[in-house]
Amino acid sequence: MKNGQWAKPKSERGIFKRGHVWYIRYSQNHRLVAEAVGPSKSLALKAYQKRKLEVAEGRFFPKRRRDVLFDEILTDAIARARERFEKKYPLRKFRAGRYNIVAGWFKGRTAASLTPQEISGKIMANSKAPATFNRYRVAISHAYKLAVENKKVAENPARLVKLLAENNERVRWLDPEEERSLRHVMQAWWPKREPELDLALHTGLRWAEQYSLRWTDVDLERKLITLPQPKGGKRERVPISSQAARALATLRVLYPMSELVCPDGGCVHRRWWTAAREQARLEDFTWHDLRHTFASRCVMAGLDILTVNKLMRHKTLQVTMRYAHLSQGHLHSAVEILASATRSATEASAPDYPEVATVH
Repeated sequence: MKNGQWAKPKSERGIFKRGHVWYIRYSQNHRLVAEAVGPSKSLALKAYQKRKLEVAEGRFFPKRRRDVLFDEILTDAIARARERFEKKYPLRKFRAGRYNIVAGWFKGRTAASLTPQEISGKIMANSKAPATFNRYRVAISHAYKLAVENKKVAENPARLVKLLAENNERVRWLDPEEERSLRHVMQAWWPKREPELDLALHTGLRWAEQYSLRWTDVDLERKLITLPQPKGGKRERVPISSQAARALATLRVLYPMSELVCPDGGCVHRRWWTAAREQARLEDFTWHDLRHTFASRCVMAGLDILTVNKLMRHKTLQVTMRYAHLSQGHLHSAVEILASATRSATEASAPDYPEVATVH
C-alpha cells in the first residue's frame, strides 16, 4: 500500500479490467494503446508481456481502423433493416424513416468522434415525446451495433444513452363536438377524404394497414377485411360494419381504377390530414387516435373488454385494459339494473330494522 492506496505489482501495471473483459495497455510511438484480450487475467498478463517485447523489438505495428463516417454505418443499418423488413413483410414497402432523419444530424462526422452526451443531446432536441426519443436512440444504436460486428468501429456510444420511460396508457379519442368540427373542415376543403376518416373510425385500422389495403383483401359479401401482413406479422381479419361498408363503397366510386382502397397515402396523406386537424383545432390529436376513438366508443357502447381486444387485435388483454375505465358508467348502470330487478323481492323479505339516529 502506498499513500493509503493499493499499488499494483509492476507485472500487472499494463493490464486492467472493464466489465468482464481484461485489457492490456502499452505505449506505441509515444501513443498509449489499449487492446482487449478476453475474460482471463492470466491470458492478459501473457499478452501484455508478449506485446511489450514486440514493441521493444519493433516487430509490432497495430492495424489502425480507418476513420469510418457516420453516414457509412447508417447506410449499412438501413440496408440490414430493409432486408429484414422485406423478408418479414414482402407485400409492404420499406421506409427508412428515422434512419434518414438521423443520418442528417451527423453528416460528415466520423462514427468514432460521437459521444453519448452528444447523441443524447441531439435526440432530445428533436424529440417531443419519450417514445420518439427511444425510437431515434434505437436507430442509432442499431447502426453502431452493426458497425461493431463488422469491425468498423470499436464501441457503441449510443448504448450508454438511457431509454426514457414511455407512457403507453395514453388514450385520446374524438369527442362528438371535435368530430363535427373536423367533418365541417373536411367537407369544405377535402370532401373526398371523408370516407377515409369514416373507414378509420369504424374499423380501427392502423394507418399503415389502411393505406396499404388492397381491394383484393376486401370481401364486401362476407363483410370482412383480410390483413395479410399487419403489425403482428400474422394474417388477421377485420369485420366490416354498415358504416365502414358505405365508406368502402364511396372509395370504390371515387377511385375505380386503383388497386389500393385509399390511394395517395404517404406524404399526400400527411399534408391534408395535418392541415385539416389544425383548422379543426384538434389539440394533441394524431391519426392513430382515430384507432383509440374506435376502441373507446366500443367500450362506451357496452362491449366487453375481451370483445374489444379481438376487434383491436391486441396481442395481450393488458394492452386493451387501458380503455377499461371508460366502461365505469355502464358498469354502474348494470348493477342498478340488478338492483331494480331484485328490489321487490328484497323489500318483501327485508327485516324490520329499527331506525338509526343520526349523530351530529
